[in-house]
Amino acid sequence: MYEEFKKYLGPSRPCLICGDDHDAINRTVWASDEYFKAVQCEKCGLVAVEPGLTEEGLNAYYSNNIQRRFDDDKKMKDRQKQYLQDRDFMETFIQSGEVLDVGCNGGFFLDTLSNKFTKHGIEIDGDAVKYAATHYDYDIRQEWIGKDSLNENTFDLIIFRGVIEHMYDPKSALNRAYDLLKTGGMLFFSATPNLESFCADVYREKWGLWHPIQHINIFSVKTLHKLMGEDRFNLVAADYPYLGTPYENQEEDYKKIQHDINMKQQGKWDEVDKNPPFWGNMMSALYQKK
Repeated sequence: MYEEFKKYLGPSRPCLICGDDHDAINRTVWASDEYFKAVQCEKCGLVAVEPGLTEEGLNAYYSNNIQRRFDDDKKMKDRQKQYLQDRDFMETFIQSGEVLDVGCNGGFFLDTLSNKFTKHGIEIDGDAVKYAATHYDYDIRQEWIGKDSLNENTFDLIIFRGVIEHMYDPKSALNRAYDLLKTGGMLFFSATPNLESFCADVYREKWGLWHPIQHINIFSVKTLHKLMGEDRFNLVAADYPYLGTPYENQEEDYKKIQHDINMKQQGKWDEVDKNPPFWGNMMSALYQKK
């Protein structure tokens, strides 16, 4: 896969929050593999893969993404169950209004939301947009956020579900989201890898969410807040779904992690594979525009 996508790697980015270290040489290596490294800013804590996949590369990677989803029936069913848990957390705080789902794929998560919402989406996969057009009566457009045809001060809620970690320029996307939101509007993130999880710290490049072609930004609730601007948004709530998810198997998951930690202490880390699902791996967070 690296050989296929290396032509899409962009230049190293400065720290997305602090704006310095343009060559990514003064940040600490957080994780690395044969082809990639992720570096952490000691000032703000943000971790980013440098160099990472550009917008053009992301477009290439996610072309026909909807078909890959349909090809894995179990993942599709598990994801549908997870949609409901993420929706229930979000709708504790907002239940109606104009909603925009950024990177909405075929409109699947939008479809789980209350019909009190007027539903809009943007998506870069043309096949997914076509699917949505034939299955749902929602306003879904094949557009990038920031290169969109949407009106400012329109939305009560904007969703980034499993999206922000992929973006080469997430700060510009968040600036555009700020403009699109009404005052008091909500930004909701879910299915987002969490840097501050136990497994991220223990496993690093063996973390199940270490996927440096896809996940080029690794946030925490705090660094995401810093990136969007603590002067512009308030944190409303955060959640770390594990219990009750379709991925949870408490007894087996705990055994696996305990085994892997013992292997690490014995100097046998090379024999350990990826971590199991666990609390904290994924985060959901809701912020409100001031």
